[in-house]
Amino acid sequence: MRIHKYVPAFLIVVLLLASACADRGLLGSGSPPARDQINAAYKAMEKAFQEGNSDLVAASYAQDAELYAPSAPVIKGRQAIGRAWKDNGGSGGNRLHVDVAEVEESGNRADEVGRFTISGPDGAVLTAGTHLVVWARQVDGTWKVRRGIFNWDIPPSGAEHGGVR
Repeated sequence: MRIHKYVPAFLIVVLLLASACADRGLLGSGSPPARDQINAAYKAMEKAFQEGNSDLVAASYAQDAELYAPSAPVIKGRQAIGRAWKDNGGSGGNRLHVDVAEVEESGNRADEVGRFTISGPDGAVLTAGTHLVVWARQVDGTWKVRRGIFNWDIPPSGAEHGGVR
């Protein structure tokens, strides 16, 4: 029996199966990986933070997002999270830097672990820490923060008296 006479038929079956899987979204959505979009979201947040634009920082969060900060009650909703960024980030000038260490994507959810640093205009570190963020893919394909929790490695001055406002 000659195997190579069956190769074309086998290849057609493989192509048909791959096409069926792609139509059902089983081979990926064709959109950029979550990690790329999360990095881009952080770059936008970093720029907005330096400009003191808390509304643009908050735009990275889902409407029903929750932020879990040390020594503070849960901050619920995009608007409340935006106010927290404004109250704690000031009117601009300081720099936020986020390092994404790991992203694990599964369907419309991505879990991300990373580090952050906030520095003053002179480059002095004001605070730093680690975070765990659950991202959710939105209907439009963008990724928004659904849940976030962080811990201080270097607490900001005053954090020992209640943390984030």
